[in-house]
Amino acid sequence: MVINMNKQDKRQRIIDAAYQVIAEKGYEKSSIKDIAHVAAVAPGLVHYYFTSKEEILSVLLMEASRQYTRHMENIHATVDSEQLPEAVLSEPKNRVEKQPDWYKLRYEFFAMGLRNSSIKPAVNELLENGRQGISYILQNVLENQEHDIESMSAVLLACFDGLALQKLLNPDFDLESAYHVLEQMIRSLEKNRE
Repeated sequence: MVINMNKQDKRQRIIDAAYQVIAEKGYEKSSIKDIAHVAAVAPGLVHYYFTSKEEILSVLLMEASRQYTRHMENIHATVDSEQLPEAVLSEPKNRVEKQPDWYKLRYEFFAMGLRNSSIKPAVNELLENGRQGISYILQNVLENQEHDIESMSAVLLACFDGLALQKLLNPDFDLESAYHVLEQMIRSLEKNRE
């Protein structure tokens, strides 16, 4: 049975395979051949859609970032403002448990951005998207404009990434407790605005 896929399906299949391979092996040990094998396509087809492994990694991380931003916007639109801080914090906390590969790819990308100047702009864009998504929520949670929303977003993003890293490296790390403290900190900012 031959399955006919359109170009978008093939491209997405390659991205999904790259996600799996790079998260498992790391960027340096992954090859186009590995990605093609998991995607069940010829290596030449991978090269047809992407000029390099770097481009594949950049595309899949930006796609994941956009999905995350859309998810956060959906939370904002559907969750009562009283429950918003808890709902927003549950997303990155749950992602560590349910999608650890997502964070592994982020860390791989961060390291590459430090070593490779051609990747640096994409890493900056990824971080900027994260800060903007968090800022969007904070502007609605902390209506008092006395708060420096941009800086708070950067700190929260660093907390999310740092707490995830600690949990991935140490399965006994009490992520629940750390997020509880983070939620208390955000709620104290809310109270200060009143």
